[in-house]
Amino acid sequence: MSAADDTARLPEAMPDPSGKSSPAVRALIALAVVATLIAAAYAFGRFSTAPARADADRVRVRMLLLESRTQVLDGQLGLYAANFGNATQHFEYAKPPLTTAAAELTRLDYDELATKVDAALQQVSTARDLAAKLSLDANSRAGEASKLLGEVLSALPR
Repeated sequence: MSAADDTARLPEAMPDPSGKSSPAVRALIALAVVATLIAAAYAFGRFSTAPARADADRVRVRMLLLESRTQVLDGQLGLYAANFGNATQHFEYAKPPLTTAAAELTRLDYDELATKVDAALQQVSTARDLAAKLSLDANSRAGEASKLLGEVLSALPR
């Protein structure tokens, strides 16, 4: 066989042997590289901050519990001063952070602590109702709620 026969067997449309590709192909390759880098950066950020997110969740729950305990103690001060309206208002303000804290503790798998927070919420609701009826028995309910919140705060990991 001669060299002429070898050229006859080659396909009619030979790729450009210079190695240059079209601008569209280069743009698609660059886009794929950029998308891969963005996905890798997102995954790295997501996985490297997981421990910090868990710490932030615990700190948030602690903050909610401290806020509600502060409101309960302020309500008790209102009862000592025979200011039932102020005490009722403080007990009412203690309820939303307790509800949120109970839900967060359940989400974080601290079910025993969430049960104590629910019990404290029940005590706060009872104290609020008693304070609205101008009853000094609200103080004992608020004291029990404060005690429960103190137990939860001491048991919660730092």
